[in-house]
Amino acid sequence: MSHGWETRQRRTRSEILQAVGDIIATDGVDGLTMRKLAERANVAVATLYNQFTDRSGVLVAFVSNGLDELELSLDEQPASDPVDGTRVLLSALDDTIGSADHVWRPVLATIGASPGSQRMGAVGDRIIAAIEIDLAKARAAGMFFVDCDTDRLARHVFVQWMRGLERWAHGTIDWATHRANAELGLELALASVLVEPHRSDALRRAGILG
Repeated sequence: MSHGWETRQRRTRSEILQAVGDIIATDGVDGLTMRKLAERANVAVATLYNQFTDRSGVLVAFVSNGLDELELSLDEQPASDPVDGTRVLLSALDDTIGSADHVWRPVLATIGASPGSQRMGAVGDRIIAAIEIDLAKARAAGMFFVDCDTDRLARHVFVQWMRGLERWAHGTIDWATHRANAELGLELALASVLVEPHRSDALRRAGILG
C-alpha cells in the first residue's frame, strides 16, 4: 500500500512539474498561477500548496527536477578525471538551459529576483556540493600544487557561473557571451591551483595558451 502511494505521489509531482514547463513555454512565468497549474495538472490547488508551499516553491522545484534528470544522465557517463567532472557538469547545465531558453530564462530571472534569494537556494547548494566533491578528489589525486580550500573554490566557481546566468536572464549579456565567460572563469580558477600538465591544459581551454 505504502509503495503504491509513494509511486502515485512521484508520478503526480512529475506531472505537475511537466505542466509547469508547458505553461511557462506558452504563457511565460507571469502566466504561471497556482490555479492554472492545478487545472493543467488535474490536481487540487490545495495539493500544490501542500507540496510546494507557494509559486516560488514551484519554480525552485522545477529547477531542482531539471538537475535531478541531468545528474542521472551524467552518472551514466563518468568523467575521465575529477576536474573534468566539474567541466562536464557546468557545461551540461548550460546545455540544458540553452536548449529551452524560452522556459529557463524567465524562471532564472524570477528566482534571482525573489526576496531572500540565495542563487537558487538548495538547488545551488547541490551544485556546489557536486563541485566540492570533484575538487576534493582532484586535491587527493595530487592535481593541485597547493593544499587549497576546495570548498571555497567550489563556491567561487559556482557563484561566478551563476552571476553570468543571472546577467543573461536579465538581458545584460547574450547567451554566447555567458558561455564564453563561464568557460574562461572556470579554467582560470582551475589554472590557479593545478599542477602541470593540467595547468597548461586549463590555460589552453581558456584560450590563453596556443
